Amino acid sequence: MRENEVEGGFPSYVRLADALKLIFSELRRLPSERVGLVESLGRVSASEVVASADVPPFDRAAVDGYAVRARDTVGASELHPIRLRVVGSCVAGRKSRTRVRGGQAVEISTGAALPAGADAVVPVERCRREGDQVMVLEPVPSWRNVSKRGEDVERGERILRAGERITPADIGLLAACGYSEVEVSKRPAVSVIPTGSELEKPGKPLRGVKVYDSNSYSISAAILDSGGVPFLFERVGEEALAIQRAIRQGIVHDMVVLIGGSSVGKGDLVPSVVAEEGKLLFHGVAIRPGSPTSFGVVQGKPVFSLPGFPAGCLIAFDLLVRPAIHYMLGCEEVRVRMKARLGRRVPSALGRVDVVRVRMEKREDGWVAYPLRVAGSSILSSISRADGFILIPEEVEKIEEGTEVEVVLYR
Repeated sequence: MRENEVEGGFPSYVRLADALKLIFSELRRLPSERVGLVESLGRVSASEVVASADVPPFDRAAVDGYAVRARDTVGASELHPIRLRVVGSCVAGRKSRTRVRGGQAVEISTGAALPAGADAVVPVERCRREGDQVMVLEPVPSWRNVSKRGEDVERGERILRAGERITPADIGLLAACGYSEVEVSKRPAVSVIPTGSELEKPGKPLRGVKVYDSNSYSISAAILDSGGVPFLFERVGEEALAIQRAIRQGIVHDMVVLIGGSSVGKGDLVPSVVAEEGKLLFHGVAIRPGSPTSFGVVQGKPVFSLPGFPAGCLIAFDLLVRPAIHYMLGCEEVRVRMKARLGRRVPSALGRVDVVRVRMEKREDGWVAYPLRVAGSSILSSISRADGFILIPEEVEKIEEGTEVEVVLYR
């Protein structure tokens, strides 16, 4: 698509990469806040975190058995067991004062601190107890069946990077290091404003030529999935004053996403209202579906206008709004990508990015991505039924069957 080529009523389109640059140039990173460990699940770490202690903080038994000196077990076997005298016992949470000397052993439970003098543990199933003595049935090398101090994490070692999404394992490691809170990026609050007099809330009966509002719910869910917090507003009509009022109310939050009213018809007034209230940076993006998308800034807050067709709306969100939320959080996109062969030829148009929804199928010779045949901008099921999507760049006219492609997975 040439710079000033007219398609669908737009005098020009901004390329996807340029649109993202314009968006990022107007965004700011959000401040941080401290939250409890469990509350931090899925949040984005605002700063690097290092271990405040060794994990584990002491040498400890990795199995139930007997703490010994490894050299005392050399040559032990079922036929020729080595006899050691049991001089004490160790349990988790209590420090033993017993020192293991030559010819001695200490009964020990998993997680208990290794007594002084011992450097290995013989598993209980490889021993036979006889009164105050234990028969060792196999040799153990030094530090076998022992979890050494700092073998998990050493004091001062980085355990979280800034911009990293926090997982259950991260939370466990933070707790193991003694942290009860962690600093995370504030989640962007996003106003979701549906427009269109034809919309009806789900749960109410449809009358006349009304349709249920699906976009508000899919976009609110996508905001949650991206790390933001959606605030769903009541539907507004196509009148400029109503749109203006909704934008002014919406910018109390960190971002505004309007749905519908973004094309070039008589009732598509959102971009012009944004321009009047602040500044409009672009209207029309060289992507399909989702091209009738605009972006501007009102009182320092980013304002997106997404197309009303459901599939185009959600795809425009994925390509433009999701990266914006991640930028504000200070994190990178974490969607899983995989390689596959294209199941059939896909044509495209020069000058735009085509978003092709695909179903994945495992074959004996690898994964195959099959483009969905019904995939217009109004077909939301084309995303629900898809396993992921591929992007055909602006400079590519077609991709032939069998070509290796990168699939961005939806789930």
